[in-house]
Amino acid sequence: MSHILKSGSTTYTPEQRKQLLQEPRWAYAKDQVAPKVLEEYFDFLDTGVVMRGNAEGIPLMTTSAIYGPIGKNDTVLIHRGAERTVAVVSSTPVADKKKHLLHTLKELKAGAKHPTSDLCVKVYAKWVSGEDGGGLPHVGAHANVFGATGSLLINETDLEFPIIDHTHPKFHDTLAYYGAKIIGPKEEFYMGFDKPLFGMEYDTSLPGYIQDYVMKPYGGGGLFVEHHPFPHIWFPNPTDQEKDTNICRILLGRVIPSNKEEYAEQIVDYLCDGESCTLIAGDKTKPRYRFTLFQIPQDGSALAVDECTIHNDSFCNGKQVVFIADTKSNTVALRETTPFKNLRVKHKTPPIKDKK
Repeated sequence: MSHILKSGSTTYTPEQRKQLLQEPRWAYAKDQVAPKVLEEYFDFLDTGVVMRGNAEGIPLMTTSAIYGPIGKNDTVLIHRGAERTVAVVSSTPVADKKKHLLHTLKELKAGAKHPTSDLCVKVYAKWVSGEDGGGLPHVGAHANVFGATGSLLINETDLEFPIIDHTHPKFHDTLAYYGAKIIGPKEEFYMGFDKPLFGMEYDTSLPGYIQDYVMKPYGGGGLFVEHHPFPHIWFPNPTDQEKDTNICRILLGRVIPSNKEEYAEQIVDYLCDGESCTLIAGDKTKPRYRFTLFQIPQDGSALAVDECTIHNDSFCNGKQVVFIADTKSNTVALRETTPFKNLRVKHKTPPIKDKK
């Protein structure tokens, strides 16, 4: 489900904060943020500390830690299993925008070719946000901490998302098409974003999160995708004992331009003004999207995704750190007229070369 925290959330008194910190959902969240930082951003972070359960109340998803933040001027590296998960290397602004990770993501997207048909699924669909009348009245209010969930109305009765992992020869090229790239283990980077990014660690180790929560009306109400005006970083963070069962699969999507001229003019599919994302036209009568599911390696790598990129991370299992900022978001559930019951995923293995 959506990890986006609700922008402009309630302001709590010190006494109310003390009471909230005693709730069971906070008992799981071991934070690495300084007390002053937690106090300053508490009203924002509190909406992202969750404990989501099935109909019997068994927790299927909990917030297990809070890391960071990655500040506006910070050069950082991310450690798996280290005492400090987010290490600040420098807090000096990088003036050269070409060295910003956000610039790199946009360059990759602008220069990438679209993936071949075996590495993506193309669908005709209409995006209707909750604010524009696409709201789902029966979805649990706790399912999307951003707020109203809209609808992505898909003209299909059957969907199969191809999965590719880092061993596939087209893995990095396909990531680039969606404005994403892998950050290597302990690789330093400067994001170049103007708001702090907090790492919220979510644990979905117990089986059944998708079947018993995401797809249920009382929970997520079906699979969702979203976009928002801040970049994401996903960081699989299992212990050595958890690596074999920890899975980080990120679904990325992109609008298909209506013609070559539109493709040439639009470097990104969403225009970001720092507060919202505006969908480009595409084909106004029959809008189409491409989607691919990426499996992220468990070796200390992370996945960075450009602001305003369509995405979903419900296909993860175990512990993943999701870096987020305090902005608005646009979240929609994939539907016909009811939640899909026939969504599938399928691994795409590299072609076997003939032996000479």
